[in-house]
Amino acid sequence: MSDVLLVLTDPVLHPDVARCAAATGYAVVIGEPSSCRHDWLRATAVAADAESLEALTTLRPPRRPGLVVVGAGDDQRGWQLGMALGAQGGFVLPDEEPALVSALSEFRRPVRRPAGAVAVVGGHGGAGASTLAAAVALTAGATDDVLLIDADQAGAGADLLLGVEEKSGLRWADVTGETGAISGPALRAALPRVGRVSVIGPARDDVSPLRPDTVLAVVDAGRTAGDVVVADVGREPGLSASGLIDTADFIVVVTTASVHAVAATRRTAARMVGDRDAVLVVRGPSPGGLRARDVADAVGIPLLGGYRPERSLSARCEASGLRLRRRGPLTTAARDVCDRLTVGARR
Repeated sequence: MSDVLLVLTDPVLHPDVARCAAATGYAVVIGEPSSCRHDWLRATAVAADAESLEALTTLRPPRRPGLVVVGAGDDQRGWQLGMALGAQGGFVLPDEEPALVSALSEFRRPVRRPAGAVAVVGGHGGAGASTLAAAVALTAGATDDVLLIDADQAGAGADLLLGVEEKSGLRWADVTGETGAISGPALRAALPRVGRVSVIGPARDDVSPLRPDTVLAVVDAGRTAGDVVVADVGREPGLSASGLIDTADFIVVVTTASVHAVAATRRTAARMVGDRDAVLVVRGPSPGGLRARDVADAVGIPLLGGYRPERSLSARCEASGLRLRRRGPLTTAARDVCDRLTVGARR
């Protein structure tokens, strides 16, 4: 795949930037600063104007190489905002197109790609999204460091599900994103862990709303540190949920196989997923004989797979936290997600 130039500018500048991109072999992706986190970490280079930089400064994305400031004139505000975000140059277009071409050429060197990220959304209450998210984290943790983000404020807590609720470590109330970037390795060391899976969620009985800046700073810390990120998003729209979904390589929507579940999942998908890349996982059995394919067709999301309930899973979770059986149905479903995540992370 060719290198990608993420363009966050007024449309007036698009032709000038496109010429420079074509001259250096970049594929151009036009983005919006309010929803560009998915491409921000993946693009080889980013060209942004003053207005977009102002929006990015408010969102505080992680610093990245290959950022350049472009404008139609000498805009001191744009240059200052760009410096604050670590920009590696500023160019007035079209007069300085040759200089921008030179800079973009320098950026076309191999860079470390962030690890994959997946967001898990329950189509309805009791669908099993939190359990699947934890299972995906444990499965990915067999080979990689993993950050499991519990952003479902209506759930029991990922630490309780994994049996680490008594372990010391940071919870959401202990972390702040107000200061900008968080050190990924430092965060990993400070969180409760199961093997190679670090978990961040609320403290017991903490009902404080999540701060979007904190949630996004944490996910950025995990990704830039090379951790696979698995986010249990919950079912309520909001800035935290939309940021996690925008960051993810794809979304997994979890549902059960009933008529009522299908109706609820359709509404949840419309509110949460929109036109983002998503797949459906169906937990059986169906009381009315619905097949997983029927459910996917009715919901309108491509089917990744389905799985049946696992005998004694609830009892095992209460006794020692979630532990996966090598050939269990939940393990198989988690592996399907991890296989797709691995492919997505290579794109």
